[in-house]
Amino acid sequence: MSSRRALLAVLLLSATAAPAPATAQSSTTTDQGVRPITPASSYQPPAPRQSTSGRLEVPPMGGAATQSTGGGQSATGWQTPKRGFEAEQQRERLRRLDESTLAGGQSSLAGGDYGVDPQEPEPLAGGDYGLPVNRPSPTVTIAPSVLGDPLAAAPRGFRSSGLPRLRRLPDPSTLTAPGQIDPSDPYAPLGIRAGAFLIRPSIETAIGYDDNPDRLPKNGRTDAGTGTGGGSKPKGSAYSRLRSELDVQSDWERHALDFRGAAEVRKDFQIKDSGYEPQVNAALSGRVDVTERTQINTELRGSVAAARPGDPDTPTGIKGEEITRNAGATLGVAQRFNRLSLRLDGLVDRFTVDDTKNKDGTKNDNDYRAYNQYEVRLRGAYEVSPKLEPFAEIALDTRDYDLRRAPGDPSDPGRKLGSNGWAARGGTRFELTRLVSGEASLGYGKQTQKDPRFKAAEGLLIDGAVAWAPTALTTVRFTATSALQESSDLATAGVLSRNFVASVEHRLRRNWSVTARAGYERAEYKGSDPRARYDTTTIGLDTEYRLNRSLALTGSVERIHQDSTIRNEDYTASIIEFGLKFRR
Repeated sequence: MSSRRALLAVLLLSATAAPAPATAQSSTTTDQGVRPITPASSYQPPAPRQSTSGRLEVPPMGGAATQSTGGGQSATGWQTPKRGFEAEQQRERLRRLDESTLAGGQSSLAGGDYGVDPQEPEPLAGGDYGLPVNRPSPTVTIAPSVLGDPLAAAPRGFRSSGLPRLRRLPDPSTLTAPGQIDPSDPYAPLGIRAGAFLIRPSIETAIGYDDNPDRLPKNGRTDAGTGTGGGSKPKGSAYSRLRSELDVQSDWERHALDFRGAAEVRKDFQIKDSGYEPQVNAALSGRVDVTERTQINTELRGSVAAARPGDPDTPTGIKGEEITRNAGATLGVAQRFNRLSLRLDGLVDRFTVDDTKNKDGTKNDNDYRAYNQYEVRLRGAYEVSPKLEPFAEIALDTRDYDLRRAPGDPSDPGRKLGSNGWAARGGTRFELTRLVSGEASLGYGKQTQKDPRFKAAEGLLIDGAVAWAPTALTTVRFTATSALQESSDLATAGVLSRNFVASVEHRLRRNWSVTARAGYERAEYKGSDPRARYDTTTIGLDTEYRLNRSLALTGSVERIHQDSTIRNEDYTASIIEFGLKFRR
């Protein structure tokens, strides 16, 4: 009983001696016993200091490993945190910081980086804790297809445009986007900057030798398609060639305006009465971004060119050259719905051929070859991923000739001219790896003549454009094109042509490249009797040696062989050429 009374008296004396605290305080247990912590109400945290780099500095986290520079100061000038009571004080100070400076608040501080200037407008990874940054909404550009249109092809005998495509495939060897310049290539032309436009002009002059410039069969030919020989024999000739190109692209944040133009002349020195084989092609395309996901696409195009020699639709025995003309326009609209995109285009083209004179003085009237073509094309694509976009496309067209019927005997009204057609195909735009990209499709097309006596020209449509870089110095390209074309042969319902080209480009040095290429074209004249088919094989080797960004030496060797089911329509030709190219 006495011991209990003694213990109670000690407790009462301890309670009476302890002063009443003004505020509640906590304590912590250390190796040396219980120590009180400074009351929160009386604590004033030190103000952060401005560093020479413009960033705010605050005391480091408690327990952080810092090196003292003497006098108890760390390398940053703050007191080095110590164990126990002082470490707990550091943690308490951080807990007492303004909540707007903590991760998850409304300032630009996140992830525990308390020393960042709150006014620094940098986006933060993993959250939008920073100050709002006004960014323009990106415009979704629906790129046109790099594939050719099988219904929009020019008639047989017309030369290809020879223009660079308005949308080129990326170069997988340098991973350069279409229309951009590889910054790592010291020999790449930089172009001319004119305000918001980038202009890339070029001019090339060359001399060469062609052992069969008129593309005549070995035994000679008196007229195209007669099947009789004994006429003019192949005769080689040296020639000179001059070609210029102009490429203009806009560099606007919204909308786009592009121009492509090319002109070429060639003169054979040893061929009597040879012309200059002119070729002039131009295309002006534009895109108007109506909204972020809606755009209007337009194009104006035109060409004037000499007819292609050696083609069955190009007559021989004429004086001078046969000049073909083409003018057209495209108007379309494209809309993207999340991953789905739709594109609707309307095309109008006109094709004409100038009258020619034969060497005997008679005149060839080509009015019956002039016609207008109208086409509507709808394409739908779905972006499965940024590297895979399958699509489906359907097109309808009609071809109306100026003359309803072809000229014939007075007793025969002649053939009814014109045709209607359709084409459907499906494919995909892909990027298997960063080194393989392209677009490919497979479909079917049919062109039905308005004259019921002729069968339709129809067949499988194969189109593609693929680029592959197996090494940093080698690029392999493959293209396939199919077309349903008109023919000047009144005994033919139409022409189905397929063209395949493969090329391998290798850089021997950074400024020296060599390209080997091979091509195969089959043209089937539907409805003709006997059935006509022309197979043309081309192999070639090209080289380019760049002296600097503007000048380059060029050279090429080419071999062409045509094999036909029609007698005396085969020919071969070999061409060698050297030139100088200037470009900016």
